[in-house]
Amino acid sequence: MVASESTYSLLRQAMAVSNQRASLISSNIANVNTANYKAKQIVFESQLADATQGLALNRTHKAHMGYLGASQGAYVTANNTGAVKENGNNVDLDSEMVNQAMNTIYYEALEKQISGRLSMRNYVINN
Repeated sequence: MVASESTYSLLRQAMAVSNQRASLISSNIANVNTANYKAKQIVFESQLADATQGLALNRTHKAHMGYLGASQGAYVTANNTGAVKENGNNVDLDSEMVNQAMNTIYYEALEKQISGRLSMRNYVINN
């Protein structure tokens, strides 16, 4: 697999995770007053870092860069941090709003990366 294909694959996977994260955040916000509801979060970035950290580059030629490999994937977990309200709910609306804003910025950055890479590819093909 060429380096650009693996990059696109990782960017697409990151965008899919960002979409899933947006759904979880929306669910957390919607359940802010639901008794015994536990906020959920998606873990991806640490999995990606673990998967790519310390990997050797596989090369067929000394000038080539190797494929970094796929991440181990994302998973959903209950967020057990923060204060629990009297009704057993631990959703912090302020934190969820911050997470939502950060996720939106993250998604837009990924979108710009993909768009820029596709623009460069089109430029090379057409010129």
